Amino acid sequence: MNIPKLEVPFNGDLKLMETYGRFRKNIAIVYGRSEDGYPQGRNTTKEQPIRIKTIFKLVDMLKSQGIRFNYLLNGSCHGNREFGKRYKKDFVDFVKRLDDNEVYGVTIGNPFLLDLVRERAQKIKIFGSVLLEVDNLTRLKQLGTQNGLDYICLSKTLLKNFDALEAIAKFKPAGVELIVLANDPCLHNCALTGYHNNTLSHFSAEGGEYPNYCRLHCNADFAKDPRKVISASFVRPEDLGAYQKLGIGIFKLCDRKQTTPWLINTIEAYANGVYNGDLSDIMAPWSNTGGKYPPIEKIQEKDFVKGDMQRIRPNIRFSPSIQNRALDGYLEFWQKIKTGGCANEDCDHCNYCQKIANRAYTPSIERDKVVVSNITKALKVARRI
Repeated sequence: MNIPKLEVPFNGDLKLMETYGRFRKNIAIVYGRSEDGYPQGRNTTKEQPIRIKTIFKLVDMLKSQGIRFNYLLNGSCHGNREFGKRYKKDFVDFVKRLDDNEVYGVTIGNPFLLDLVRERAQKIKIFGSVLLEVDNLTRLKQLGTQNGLDYICLSKTLLKNFDALEAIAKFKPAGVELIVLANDPCLHNCALTGYHNNTLSHFSAEGGEYPNYCRLHCNADFAKDPRKVISASFVRPEDLGAYQKLGIGIFKLCDRKQTTPWLINTIEAYANGVYNGDLSDIMAPWSNTGGKYPPIEKIQEKDFVKGDMQRIRPNIRFSPSIQNRALDGYLEFWQKIKTGGCANEDCDHCNYCQKIANRAYTPSIERDKVVVSNITKALKVARRI
């Protein structure tokens, strides 16, 4: 296997530079952003927001290691404000400021703004966000030709569709480099993806009510059906080579809300191409590394009415236990048998993922029952008029 090239997150802690430098042969790109007010694909506002001067300082530090920086402006929806003259000018001026400060590239999740930036800020590299849901060659060629993409992060729905990945890599527009997001497991072909992206974009820029409706549904589905854990969209460190052979150039790791020790552990696993622990430890939405979340408790509807979602969040989390090395070889099923994926198959007629779950996944039956019960109550409160 060739040395895997990674795109890794910056969480605001410049102490990560030691890790970036240690794995500079693996790390092609570091990505992140400041709290600039534009919509994004994830809400990351902290008690001490990341400021643009910190980003520019990081860019300077990375240059000495030969590592590039990719700035995220990846919200899918800007509330149609992007068509206003003032908004367009401010957005382009901000991108030009990034370019002037030697930021390598910018990730954009809005097709109109992709077009605008390519026309008005021609030097900076353009990354198409995973939020664009490029899940076939036709979509890639349309965006790659129209918007002049340099990189595109492909839809997570493709991670078990090797026929599609092979065709995309073979016939993609010249000059476009392919990226896949490795450790952000979603339900296989989740129907709520587009809506989830939109709600996050609005919430990150505008605030307001946000009961995490989509994530609640996903967590409940995972907790109720182990097969969905196995079929979820993730790439293990041991399986990077299978995707490199198809022409995937870069593996993106998330996420920038995680702690520095967590990011170091995850970067090490993917740089080394092996992880001998619980797969959930390096999967951003599932991780409970070090038992940082308290034991789950039953929640009553009145607790949700109080509106403090952060306080009760540990009680609606899904954190499975998966023996990572027990999954060795599991991907061959999609490489050799179901090469076109299985989005149009009934799991009950195949049951492959259940067989894998039986050997690698240890369900916490009582805990998962409480998770599902708590989520059911949370959704009920969210629907209340």
